Amino acid sequence: MSEARLEQLVSEGKATILYIHGTARSGSTITEVIFAQLADGVIHQPFVGLHDKLGGLLRQNKLLFDADIYEAGCGLIADKIEEMLQQKSHVTILVKEVSCFFNQQIWCQWIQIPKKFLFIIREPHLQYLSWLSYMADLMFKGNGLLMGNPALVMEKAQVTEVVKLQSLKPAWSGTTISYNFQQWQRLIHDWNVLRSTMTGSSKKLAVLDLIELRKNPEYAIAKTIEQLGFEVDNVKEFGRDLLAQSQEKIFDPRDSNRIQVRKARNSNEIQPLVLGEAIEPHAFPLQSREHIWKLIPIYLDLLYAPENMAMPSWQQLEQTVAGSESLKLGDIHPFVAYAIAIFHKQKKLTPEINSLLDSIVNGKTKTALGEEKLNSELFGDSFAVVDAYWQQAN
Repeated sequence: MSEARLEQLVSEGKATILYIHGTARSGSTITEVIFAQLADGVIHQPFVGLHDKLGGLLRQNKLLFDADIYEAGCGLIADKIEEMLQQKSHVTILVKEVSCFFNQQIWCQWIQIPKKFLFIIREPHLQYLSWLSYMADLMFKGNGLLMGNPALVMEKAQVTEVVKLQSLKPAWSGTTISYNFQQWQRLIHDWNVLRSTMTGSSKKLAVLDLIELRKNPEYAIAKTIEQLGFEVDNVKEFGRDLLAQSQEKIFDPRDSNRIQVRKARNSNEIQPLVLGEAIEPHAFPLQSREHIWKLIPIYLDLLYAPENMAMPSWQQLEQTVAGSESLKLGDIHPFVAYAIAIFHKQKKLTPEINSLLDSIVNGKTKTALGEEKLNSELFGDSFAVVDAYWQQAN
């Protein structure tokens, strides 16, 4: 069996697998490109890729939990490892997949094999906007162009948020909103199952927020590498030559120029945060707003996890963004800054943290339309979800 062959390669010390896991539109693909420098080779979504390539739901002899696709994916990974072992005695392979593939049975099997796990998260306002943009592009046949037009996406949002996905892709079920929620639910489920099995093992587990990565790349990468148990001499190199390593190292069972991966695969650098990028919930229709507020507690569970070594200190919230002399996280993304500041407030209440929180809540943010609005007006309802999260925790 392919799974047994792959597991044997790892148990015999011939291979180490670093596994990246996230929802769609979480930044896991650009993270895959960045962390490719830790690996000899990278396999992009082998399980979902083979599922699509071999006919998806229409293929013959389909088993209820896609055991056949799982076996084929393990075989693909094992083949790549054995091919590389002809040149060296030990191989490190990075595998990236999305949470939508793994049901509970497959996940419990898969987590026995990799030694290192990296969960990627993205704050829900932007993650959902990106997902909604992708679905709008798919629905209105934009060939990638609609994803760069958030105004048009919002104009169509009331239609797109409830579209039946099976009419667009037979392998999907539910609506744009329900499918996205299911991905987040699976992500936190997978996280909890993995953590429960790690006691006494040599496995390593890290979580990384895309906002943290883009705010301070060198710090976020260094802390994540440390958590994963790798030793690296020069972290500065991780933000360079992304296009080259994407083209040279990453194998994709499908067309690597698909809309979903085109931007990341063509990136030369980590994109910094910019003013006007943060999007407030009231820009969305009501159903989407309520969906985002349901996602926030899941996001906070992972943002606050002890394995998120890149979590900024409250002092770092006031430091400038990489490449800028003036912009702070509170100026650019008040919701994430507020969530991080509240986290530090729970650990140790100080006048400095209270002052920081006041500056975030009472500050102003310039929107993508160039308007300047109070953060309490733009993000007040999302701030309230964070407050409710901590009230329940306490």
